Formats: sequence, C-alpha cells, structure tokens
Amino acid sequence: MPNSPVGGGSSGSGGGGGGITPLGWAKRALLLCAISVVSGLLWVMIKPSAPPGTSEDSTQDAGKPQTAYDFERRLNDEPDNCAEHSTGKIAEFFADNPCEHLTRALYTTQLDNGERVLTSVVTVLMPEVDNAERLERMATRNATGNIEDLVTAGRDMPEKYPSLSHDYGYDSMQRQRLVVIGESSYFGRSDSDDGRLKSVTTEALKLGGYQDKNPG
Repeated sequence: MPNSPVGGGSSGSGGGGGGITPLGWAKRALLLCAISVVSGLLWVMIKPSAPPGTSEDSTQDAGKPQTAYDFERRLNDEPDNCAEHSTGKIAEFFADNPCEHLTRALYTTQLDNGERVLTSVVTVLMPEVDNAERLERMATRNATGNIEDLVTAGRDMPEKYPSLSHDYGYDSMQRQRLVVIGESSYFGRSDSDDGRLKSVTTEALKLGGYQDKNPG
C-alpha cells in the first residue's frame, strides 16, 4: 500500500490561515474606532433640534417660581437708596433703617377673559428680620406712604400704562429679611374691587425672591 502523506499540504495551509496575528487585531481595532467616529459625526449632523425653551431658555429661568398667571416683565430698575424713592412715614423709616437692596419691576399679564393687567412688584431686602416685619406692617396701613412704583415714578413707558393708585389690587408679604409689595390695575378701564386684581397681585408676589436675585 502506498504510503499516505502525513499532515497533508491542505491541512497545513488551513491551520496557518485560521489564526489572527497581533497585527490583524490592531487593524480591526483601528477600523472599529474609525466607524465609531464617523457614526458620531453623522449623529451630530442629523440629530433633531431641541424644542424651544428647553436649553438656554430653561437655564435663564432656573429658579423662577410657577405662577397661575403668565407674567411678562416690561420695565425694571435697581435703585441704590430706598428712602429717595419712598414717601411719607416709609421714607422716614428708611432714613433711619437703610435697606440693603431694592428692585422695582412692572409686569403685564392677561386674564382668561382677555383683559390685560399691569402689576408692579417691589422688593426690599432689609438688614434684619425685625426691620422687615416693621416695614411690611407699615406698608399695609393707610396714610403711611409707600415705595414708588415705576409708573408713579414717571418712568418712560413703552405704551400707555394705567396708574397704580387704587388699593383694589394691593398685596404684600414678608419672608425673613425680604419684603415684597405688589399692586395691579386694569388696562383700558377703571379698576374695581372684584377680587381679580388682588388675585393677580398675590400670584405676582411669588416672583419677589427671584426678582431680588435677578433684578435685570
């Protein structure tokens, strides 16, 4: 019987081609990396845009409280001296008890029936809690004066704003050293004691802490 070849050529060649050399593994790794980079670039190019108000807008409004009305800030300032922008006994109070920080702002909002409302929000940060309590009590009494809102102060307005001279929409609050004073009026008609103006102002007072930290 003829001798059979031991470990024929076909077997030998098959065994040598089945293994992957270190150089081969390196080439595969480089190819996978290249595919990953290209895929990432394609995703950046075709990914959908974020909905409006979910990136920069949400960052800018971080910490802004939720309110029952949509308040849009129209005018604001940050005076250096509370006494110079106040009247009556409240001005005298500030002369002896200077405030640390004062902000004044005007907001507009719209009621469910379509009527527009103007709201003033004034924040006063006092050095001590007891002074803040005294100020808030004084602000709620009659004939004690007040801190001038921007309409009363005669600021240039972008449109005809109603005066804030009635008490129908007046409200105030005090939290620790911060006092927030608000007042609202209707656009285009006389104010009335229907409870809606007071409701708007009470909601606007929630903006006080945010306004004090973000006056601009």
